[in-house]
Amino acid sequence: MKRLRKSTTIGSLVAAAALALAGTSAAQAAGTPSDAPWCTGDDLVISAHDMRPHGTVFKGHEIRFAAAEGVTCTIGGSLSNVRFLDAEGQDMNVSLTGGQGEYREATVHGYYHAVAYAGSRIDGPRATPAFIQFDLPGQGSLGARITTAWPSWIGSPVSFGNIGWPAS
Repeated sequence: MKRLRKSTTIGSLVAAAALALAGTSAAQAAGTPSDAPWCTGDDLVISAHDMRPHGTVFKGHEIRFAAAEGVTCTIGGSLSNVRFLDAEGQDMNVSLTGGQGEYREATVHGYYHAVAYAGSRIDGPRATPAFIQFDLPGQGSLGARITTAWPSWIGSPVSFGNIGWPAS
């Protein structure tokens, strides 16, 4: 029962971030091209950021998907095959849990970027990965495999939301 409660609470954190995304998507989508091509790994500058603990229960991270210089493209959906890696590139076997949320797409260009939020509890098991590795969403298949630096410790399990606009 305790495990179910933790998973439900972590899912609630990601769901709250997804609701916040919904409120900002219309404002940020104004003026963005709707016919932009789908983003590939070469189109994006991807980075992970520590959001600091929220109160005394959760720690959040933001994975940011910014367009490379001169690129306009669209991305959406969820990350696949997520792994946290140590400094030698070995899988740390960090537990992951659902919490995907509603499917959204975001067109990234200039100052507009998309994000995927990750949440974990601050109590319980912790890990300090050096990198996160995942497959980008593609259109009808998996996108590019990405490995990027991870900024700080995480709790376990980690829950991810879908890619969308940043919460304001």
